[in-house]
Amino acid sequence: VLMTNIVVANAFFPAGTQEALQEIATQKSTEYDCAISIAVFDGHKTITAVAGATDIKTAQPVTPADPFVWGSGTKPLTGVSILKLVEEGKLRLQDKVEPIVDPLLSKMRANSSSQNFSSLADLWGVASGGNVSNVTVEDLATMTLCTPDFDTARPYGELLKDPLRAQLYATPGVGYSPTELLSLPWVAGHWPTHLYGYSSTNFMLLGLILAAKSGAESWTDYKQGDVIPVGLRDGFQFGLTGAPKDFTRVHGYDRTSYNMPKNQTNNQDVWEVDGVFSGWSASDIVASPTSMARLYWEIYGPSPSIAASSAKVMAMPWGFYGFATFGLSERTGQYSSYGEAWGHLGATYGYDSIILYFPKLGFTMAIASNMENDHQTHPSDTACFAYNAVAGLFLGQKVQCEFKDDGYQGGGCYCDQFSPPVMLT
Repeated sequence: VLMTNIVVANAFFPAGTQEALQEIATQKSTEYDCAISIAVFDGHKTITAVAGATDIKTAQPVTPADPFVWGSGTKPLTGVSILKLVEEGKLRLQDKVEPIVDPLLSKMRANSSSQNFSSLADLWGVASGGNVSNVTVEDLATMTLCTPDFDTARPYGELLKDPLRAQLYATPGVGYSPTELLSLPWVAGHWPTHLYGYSSTNFMLLGLILAAKSGAESWTDYKQGDVIPVGLRDGFQFGLTGAPKDFTRVHGYDRTSYNMPKNQTNNQDVWEVDGVFSGWSASDIVASPTSMARLYWEIYGPSPSIAASSAKVMAMPWGFYGFATFGLSERTGQYSSYGEAWGHLGATYGYDSIILYFPKLGFTMAIASNMENDHQTHPSDTACFAYNAVAGLFLGQKVQCEFKDDGYQGGGCYCDQFSPPVMLT
């Protein structure tokens, strides 16, 4: 029996992978006028490709080791940390959130003159009609109940408004703690009229659960990186305080039209803006794409090391959102099992990214940029071409792709379909 072109998950990257990724990184960096940094990891080897500059003014070339700000790419780490507690018998996904976090909030208020609440009921008891007491850990992690989002970016309409963004840029040296974000007037005293959606506030509350279960006296005492495998831990920083300049030389550029007159965009360098890290356990990782690709392998790969259940519980091939995870299969342009992918988008002020796991071919891909625009589709555009280039090398097939920007985070990847591997007898 002769079998050709048979592909198994967790195979080594084929020859030509780096060259293919480099061509795409260069092309997309030029197209979007920003730094693009790509890393792929298959459990054995990391391959990287970079293009662009860390700083427009100095034109210093970006390197594979440069850390980027990953925004919501932080959420799967928070999610897998929750699963670790579940596996240790310290938490159940069905547990109510209120009795876990209220004692911590009470201790924090006793030590803070600025915190004006000591329980979730103080924030949302009246607004929710008492329903805040029914919110579970799983509700938060799966976004099946969305607490009011502190993030005020609303990417729809003729003129885009974002009050928090305006506030952060007006006071660049002022950072916001989780309790300050929970106290914002559009968060405290409000409750969602719909259940399913997306809210970064959910993941700050999950951070408070993790802090409470760790015995911390305050949110600042909880060490997010302690669950990361020791061999990877040095590659991660967490922006509890400070601005991107305190963690990386990579500047971030806001080119959105938020808060701008019609037909005008921002040209804001956010490198010195403390508020970029607003959100804590929802959005504060700083790391290289190599570190992120390896971390997501430990979360989603075939032998997850942080929580044994994460590969199964967090798998999300199709659909919008699962357990701390986006379904990202539509970003691949492939409709067979070769197109299945999940992971997370990472959008924050001045930096956009995407991290994906591809189970059929057995590798992760992390793509970072130092630019944010209205639709935030350039990481997905890059992923569309990068995945199909690498998959094509695995399969010995070259496909043509097209990427269409069809709205906020909704760009479409349209590709020729891969043929199944050939078996000859």
